[in-house]
Amino acid sequence: MSMARSFSTSIVLLAILGLAVPTFGKSFMHRGATQEEVEASLLAELAATFRPSATKDHIVSLEAALQPMYSAVPQEADGTLSHAVVCYMLHRFFAQRGWFIRGLEPGGNANDTSGDDSLQNLQEWVPSFLQGFLEQLAGGRGISLRELAVLAATLEDLIHKETLSRLEVAFSSLELPLNQKLDERQVSEVLEVFMMIYQLGGNFSVQTPAAVRYAHNVFTQKIKDWGEMQEWMQGIRWQVYPSTGALDFDALGRVVEKIGAQYGDYNRKECSKLKAELLDVESQKAGRVRLADFYKKGLTGVFEFNEKIDYLRVLGAVDESDPKQPHVIVSNYVGSRPNCLVSSNFYAICCANECEDLTGKLEIAIASEFASPDRIIQVISGLSSDTVEGPRKLSKTLVRRLQSIAESNAGQVPLHGRLFAQWMHHAFPRECPFPHEGGTNPQTADEWMQENGEQTSTLSTEEIMAHVNREEEKPKGAEARKHHHFEENELPWSEAEELLLSTRKAKPSQTRSPLHTIAVFALMFVVAWGLKWAANPFVSGKVSSKGACGTSDFIKEACKMA
Repeated sequence: MSMARSFSTSIVLLAILGLAVPTFGKSFMHRGATQEEVEASLLAELAATFRPSATKDHIVSLEAALQPMYSAVPQEADGTLSHAVVCYMLHRFFAQRGWFIRGLEPGGNANDTSGDDSLQNLQEWVPSFLQGFLEQLAGGRGISLRELAVLAATLEDLIHKETLSRLEVAFSSLELPLNQKLDERQVSEVLEVFMMIYQLGGNFSVQTPAAVRYAHNVFTQKIKDWGEMQEWMQGIRWQVYPSTGALDFDALGRVVEKIGAQYGDYNRKECSKLKAELLDVESQKAGRVRLADFYKKGLTGVFEFNEKIDYLRVLGAVDESDPKQPHVIVSNYVGSRPNCLVSSNFYAICCANECEDLTGKLEIAIASEFASPDRIIQVISGLSSDTVEGPRKLSKTLVRRLQSIAESNAGQVPLHGRLFAQWMHHAFPRECPFPHEGGTNPQTADEWMQENGEQTSTLSTEEIMAHVNREEEKPKGAEARKHHHFEENELPWSEAEELLLSTRKAKPSQTRSPLHTIAVFALMFVVAWGLKWAANPFVSGKVSSKGACGTSDFIKEACKMA
């Protein structure tokens, strides 16, 4: 992980000491969720929509949060969303928290899970499986806004269960009772152990309080911002429970859930530092750093900028429009996998895509998947980022290119296509990633090395020095920015379009009446309660043998009828 040189060192050290190694016991934390458990969780969320409950209120709030994006994406004729659009929306929704859900990432391959135990452990199959199961229940039609909110709630629920299992491990390793209140010292210690487990992605098998405290000492010495992180975490704890020092397991469960939900916000500070380091050596091309300057910065700065160009290319972080002078694209690199913390079996904590805030404001203003160039110019010219100050007058080139996109689409600009994303990159080159044709591959370094037979994804210091020494010095940073408007420094532009499209055209027989929708949910309600009554897999450890659509003839028929 480039962002935390000391963090990766501590992981290796802990593994050598035998304090933190991958284990695959019976707990939810280590083995992950089974298909039956995922189905049961989804059906429980669906059942909650039929009765007054906090869960139903939460689903309603999720629906409201998703509404602006829903209004702006392509929809089917009946108002539902295609499979691709659902993945796109869920990815963007959780990415706003800094959660990059495994299996929803653009370019990911979550559908093939055959015979891959490591993939099962990473739970990349879960989002696609959930969506397919819900579509099966609904008779193969698209997903409604309410159902999309249910999917989001189900993913949250699975992550919550994983979080509680890790909290239970913290209690167990410190030999603390689950059914008693802890004093302030014990509460602080449990939270610190929980954060170690979180930072290690659940790979934690310490068995005794003495070993835990030894591991804690290693962390405090090796993690450069451990003290700051603990201060932030304790602030969350007092925010949730401001008037008491004694907390039990359930109370601490609410605290750690909020810690997980807000860790992405805490991580933003580190991401901002990373971006600032790169922009300090920005080249004469906006939002780009010469590869030689990228490597040179890694030799003297806080962060390790040492990835091989072949790996950077797979990540979509390289601009090779001039083959003799490759550049690293700042926005693409900051959000790439080397800078993520794999803190969960379900998601990685990555730097938020700063373009999301800008796109979200545009979607609220437009509330449609298409807009005229004049309307887009009116909105975008008034937006600011941390490197672009609005209001501003957009350049003639930006206006011309936006009009060109519209001319190819009957006078309207598709807001969720590659060309408009490319236009946003030109308008905000340091915030909006450059959309490569055909997308990019969000591979971890380990995945890339395994696929390509490489021993490492990084260059040695000697290799970096050789690369740096053969490159001549050129203006960078503030001096280079004076050259951004010159024609020779214009950012690359291609006319290749890739649209986010609806895939179905609803036929009369496919259109669902309100009565049919009620019948579908009634059947799902019966199924959910039947499963809940028969067994709660997360409490009893028992699961059905074949899943919700294979446990009985009645349920099979219910799925068919839906």
